[in-house]
Amino acid sequence: MVGPAEVEAMVRRYLARVAVRSIPVLALLLAALLVIILVPSHNSQPAATSLGSGSGSSAGGSGTSTGAQSNAAQSPAAGNQSGSSAGSSSGSVGAGGSVGASGASGASGAGPGATGASGSAAGAGDVSRTGVKCGPGVRQFSYSKYAPLCVPAFSGNNGGATAAGVTGSTITIVYRNRSSGESAAISAAAGAAAGGTDAQYLQDMQTFVGYFNKIFELYGRHVVLKAFNSQGDYVQEDQGQDLAAAEADAVTAKDMGAFADVSFPLGSSTQPYEEDLARQGVLSMGATYMPQSWFQQFAPYEYSAASPTGTQAGDHTIHLVCTRMAGMPAIFAGDPLMQKTKRVFGLITPENPIYMQTGDQIQAGLSACGVKLARRASYAVDIPTYQQEATSIVAGMKAAGVTTILCGCDPLFPIFAANAADAEHYYPEWAGLGFGDPLARLPSSDQMKDAISTDGTQPAADATEAYTAFQKADPGGKPAEIYFPLPYEILLYLFDALQGAGPDLTPSSFQRAVFSMPASLPNGDFGPWQSGVNKYAPFTATQVGWWDPNAISKYDNMKGAWQSCEGGQYFAFDNPEAFAPAGRQLHCFNK
Repeated sequence: MVGPAEVEAMVRRYLARVAVRSIPVLALLLAALLVIILVPSHNSQPAATSLGSGSGSSAGGSGTSTGAQSNAAQSPAAGNQSGSSAGSSSGSVGAGGSVGASGASGASGAGPGATGASGSAAGAGDVSRTGVKCGPGVRQFSYSKYAPLCVPAFSGNNGGATAAGVTGSTITIVYRNRSSGESAAISAAAGAAAGGTDAQYLQDMQTFVGYFNKIFELYGRHVVLKAFNSQGDYVQEDQGQDLAAAEADAVTAKDMGAFADVSFPLGSSTQPYEEDLARQGVLSMGATYMPQSWFQQFAPYEYSAASPTGTQAGDHTIHLVCTRMAGMPAIFAGDPLMQKTKRVFGLITPENPIYMQTGDQIQAGLSACGVKLARRASYAVDIPTYQQEATSIVAGMKAAGVTTILCGCDPLFPIFAANAADAEHYYPEWAGLGFGDPLARLPSSDQMKDAISTDGTQPAADATEAYTAFQKADPGGKPAEIYFPLPYEILLYLFDALQGAGPDLTPSSFQRAVFSMPASLPNGDFGPWQSGVNKYAPFTATQVGWWDPNAISKYDNMKGAWQSCEGGQYFAFDNPEAFAPAGRQLHCFNK
């Protein structure tokens, strides 16, 4: 039996890692074959949609940055650059003329040619500010698989203060420093495997912002990143507590002149804070695994730059289970007898209403293909009770004869669930104990062996697109934070939309740009991106992987790594045909 001291130590170790994102992103909801990366189905441009204007008076520069001050969980050595303007103004001047098709965002009207600003871009086929000669299908720059279509260099009047957080020369974005009563203990217990501090995270963000200000067309403006210290406790917010402080922080973001927030997903970017930002008219990039209905409720302010929606994740789980798992032996189980037994499914989710909604979606979808859950359980997102809850839930799964647990869990709960299963001498299949290589090493190795998730083989950190961009921004420099691809991914998505929105930047033009981004090129680090109407996350498919406790991770050179199944194939969330052939086991580790 695990004692209180051991439980406390495990909590502190894991919370330290919850504050980071391993690549792909930490899944707050469906890790049960839930996803992170996706595949474009076609390259058509959506028609224009009717959207609220979302525009307001300029608040750009109305607040002052408090800076990324160090606290008990931060390293002073990381430096503090968060209050300064990063990069030079993007007001490059090109030849006069109208915007051609290659410089606009298609039929959505989000490109500069559709705006009411008196300035104009160079004519179609002219040169962008990066020196690229624009034409059909030509990208703004060549190093990225996710670069927007080329836009000729802009000249003229951009309309000035087109929205709150926007002036004629700046676009203000903000970051909320993480704060929790557990910060000091987390920092002390984390060790080298934990992610960096807010100051280090911001340092890398400033490097990327400075570089993106030079290569994206921002129509005479440049992005300014500011940070502030949170009044709210992000751990309590995730438990539905301290909501007044979350609201106060959203007001602070607005008062600082924010057009958008780029706070840490599953850290300072909590569901309450996200919703309060939307009420304040501030865009946010960090929503994680929220259902489609939630994004539409808070449109045009909420986006998920680092994970699919909960609805997409639920669809993916349904199709994968119904097509490639149901009715077949549980070959990924640790129990040899279970490996010869036809699968019996159980589902675990947090009891928060927003996540229970996706659990209901999964249960209904499985029922439609003849799969009845033998056991469904939920748990309160209340860390001190995790051991007790896990013990009860796992005992119920065992008693119900469950061979395959779909764990749509936060990154912490699987540690306690795996320990409880060990105590029960119960070794089922686990689907969902993912969250990237570093975090996947934390649950019991006996339970993790052969577990399956949506994490495939990770590339080496210095072989990522994010590292290439960092070297272009700071030749010979090193990122301050080991999970630097996360801020790169979020900022890349943001800047893609800023360019697509054109000079008349408002929440509405930003949303139209999101809905009409071009599909990514093949083999990008974050998987395929594809836009479309009402697409609040760019992802459409994911890999499936299995856990090899003996493999050396390419990402951090540590023992234990996810390995891709099916040769690294991507499975579309909403297309059952992508999971064919039906009735065949997933091909992983020669099984």
